[in-house]
Amino acid sequence: MKKHRIERNLLFPSREFRDRVRSAASERGFRSEQAFILTSCEHELRQGDNTEATAQLEARIAATLGNMAKEVQSLFTLTHTQFALTNSLLQYVLSHLKRSCLRLARGRGSDMQRFFVLPQRR
Repeated sequence: MKKHRIERNLLFPSREFRDRVRSAASERGFRSEQAFILTSCEHELRQGDNTEATAQLEARIAATLGNMAKEVQSLFTLTHTQFALTNSLLQYVLSHLKRSCLRLARGRGSDMQRFFVLPQRR
């Protein structure tokens, strides 16, 4: 027994568009233009959800990269700070050591003094 098909007249913007929809529906194996249109709408809605999810993912990735850039910049600043602190401490220790060595050299004689004497500042 053959099923009776109810034909609905769908409104299309132009005859050319209707012909394109009919040919696409028949090429893809749909029984009617309406089934093709419903499937196309469902696909478009699903793809729209994917687009929104992709946009949210891109926003999260951009925020993560921004946070990483800030952390790298602060790490770079921290490295400069640690270097400056180490350098100043080293300079302090070396200047204190030079003064101590000069005092020892003056007390022990001219040979030690010639070895540790620093150029005079003007």
